[in-house]
Amino acid sequence: MGSPLSPVLADIVMDSIISRAINAANIPPQFIRKYVDDLFLLIHKDRVQEVLEIFNLQDENIKFTCEVEVDGKLPYLDMLMIQTGEGRIKTDWYSKPISSGRILNFFSFHPIHQKLGVATNFINRVRTLSTIRTEEEKNQLIRCQLKSNDYPLHLINRMLHQPRPPEVAETPNMYRSVVHIPGLTPTIRRILRQNVPSVGIACSNNNTVKQLYKTAKDPVPYMQKSNVVYKIACRDCSGCYIGMTKNQLRTRMYGHQTLVNTLDRKLSAGLPYCDPEIQLLSQKTAMMEHCVQQQHRFDVGNPTIVDCCFKTQALPVLEMCHMLTTPQAVNRRTDTADMSATYSFLIASVNDLRRESGRTDRSNNQHTDATHTTQHRLETTDQ
Repeated sequence: MGSPLSPVLADIVMDSIISRAINAANIPPQFIRKYVDDLFLLIHKDRVQEVLEIFNLQDENIKFTCEVEVDGKLPYLDMLMIQTGEGRIKTDWYSKPISSGRILNFFSFHPIHQKLGVATNFINRVRTLSTIRTEEEKNQLIRCQLKSNDYPLHLINRMLHQPRPPEVAETPNMYRSVVHIPGLTPTIRRILRQNVPSVGIACSNNNTVKQLYKTAKDPVPYMQKSNVVYKIACRDCSGCYIGMTKNQLRTRMYGHQTLVNTLDRKLSAGLPYCDPEIQLLSQKTAMMEHCVQQQHRFDVGNPTIVDCCFKTQALPVLEMCHMLTTPQAVNRRTDTADMSATYSFLIASVNDLRRESGRTDRSNNQHTDATHTTQHRLETTDQ
């Protein structure tokens, strides 16, 4: 389900099962048609159960059910097969008894060409599949179905009497998704069709059920989130430590807190910061190195999640990006040695823009302060 190969694989599997089942039956069916996994067979009524058992013996994971003719009628897909007394078969458009009759509503937030396409397709199906109804009966069925979905009667009559001609325009080579905005999106679509026919527009809708209803899932607690890039602030300076974890955030914080507790325990035992055991602790992480060299402590109990990603392979790249864009990061330079030159150039450009923006803001603040000072002096002089 959901894979482009699904229809192809379904056809291959069903063709194999049908071939084996027909070979296993002594008398093959007189008529057989297949649509994916829906089969239509013409066999003697005394052999229905036997043929069903033969089909179910082909694969233990695939089980078929059978629906037989009742009063000379048998539904197949959206078509009702009707056997006449003359040995002929007529058809009629069919919908299941549990069907709600709902199609794309006319007042739904979709482009008008999609609504017209759905209505036109329904009209064509009814006219094509119904061979026992008169034209007036077909039109009455179409009107009733479309009116129940809020299509205006004048529009229904126009589609019934003046069907749209088939489009002869070339099929676009590529499609791009554009949010549907009434008035604007149809204009863009029309301009592209006239000037760039190789590009098609596929309209999307942001007014989805997900936006209307709150998610049924409970939010993941902050400290139980995984695949995150986090930041821990230093309590004694403006420095911070950038790290990542694939496990839950609280598990990683337990590891940091264990190292800090080990350091404090050794210091309480009288070991100086220059002791080899403490120097060995400083090599564990850049945060511990900062704790030993600067004799500072980090707020391990209050980490900040700065980024997250579903793909664990992307976490190291995100971590290095945040290290390079955080001026106060205490991480080692070797932590970003594997950064691609392309990312390094982009990050350097971002940092340059930030510094330029910071200088501009400071210049504006100094100019504002100077203006206020001049106004104050003028007011003092006037007094």
